Amino acid sequence: MKKHLFVIIALPLFLSACVSLGRFEEMETSRNALQQSVDSLKNVVNIMESTISRLQSDSTTFANDLKNKNQKLSALQYQNDTLKGRVLALENDLELLNQNYEQSKSKNSAQIKKLLNSLEDLQKDVASREAKLKDFEQALSTRDSTLAALQTDLVGREQHLREVERRLAARDSALNGLKARLNDALLGFKDIGLSINIINGRVYVSLSNQLLFSSGKTDIDKRGKEALVELSRVLNTQPDLSILVEGHTDNQQVINLGAIKDNWDLSVLRATEVIRFLTKEGKVDPKRITASGRSEYFPIDTAETAEARAKNRRTEIILIPKLSELFEILGK
Repeated sequence: MKKHLFVIIALPLFLSACVSLGRFEEMETSRNALQQSVDSLKNVVNIMESTISRLQSDSTTFANDLKNKNQKLSALQYQNDTLKGRVLALENDLELLNQNYEQSKSKNSAQIKKLLNSLEDLQKDVASREAKLKDFEQALSTRDSTLAALQTDLVGREQHLREVERRLAARDSALNGLKARLNDALLGFKDIGLSINIINGRVYVSLSNQLLFSSGKTDIDKRGKEALVELSRVLNTQPDLSILVEGHTDNQQVINLGAIKDNWDLSVLRATEVIRFLTKEGKVDPKRITASGRSEYFPIDTAETAEARAKNRRTEIILIPKLSELFEILGK
């Protein structure tokens, strides 16, 4: 650009040496015009240079922006490719889900049908249970009525039971008192085979044959009669007692006893002999007394010794309290 301007300026000087004044003035005018043009062009050049500089700066900025944008574009492209891969994977997953859905739909249809059938069965079962519950409630109402009646009856029974217990306690107290009186009355005979016990609500006065009878005999010895007299005195103070006299023998067979054939005869005869003495000598009411022979079949001691056989040879006087009032309470 500067080379071209030098040519334009030098040209009029060269031409002035060769041309006339008029022509020179024209040329001067032209030169001035050209100078103006040149100045104008310089301004334009300056403006263009400024513009170029600005454009170069903008170009640099644009280049940097373009670079950044290209980087961002690359990043976006990478992200886009990544997203496309994810979209493709999601599409594959969606396809699998659709397939699974169709399979599940088919399977669930069968399950739903099965569940509906189960629900129908359950509803039937509930209806059946409700009917049973209604029946049960009716039965429960009937049972409650019955229970109320039973409770009322139970109250009455408890009252009877308390009365029975009271009577039994009174009976036991009376038996213990009777035993104590018998012990006092017969104390002197205990060392020769007499014992007194309460068994099952009865008083057992056991007298050994050592005290009452000689071997094979049915006659009561003197010492035995004394014991029976003392016993009679106590019995006569207890008119409400029934008296059972049981004869017992050992297991040795009867030999040469005349009319006495066996131990049955011997046990019964000894019992009746005791009863005869109690009623005649002891003045005990005969209506209260029963005779019984048990022979050898209720031994105290089963050993095959002389001592055991001596224990088994005995007469038991069993004192039985009247239980008619107690049975009447129980019957009610």
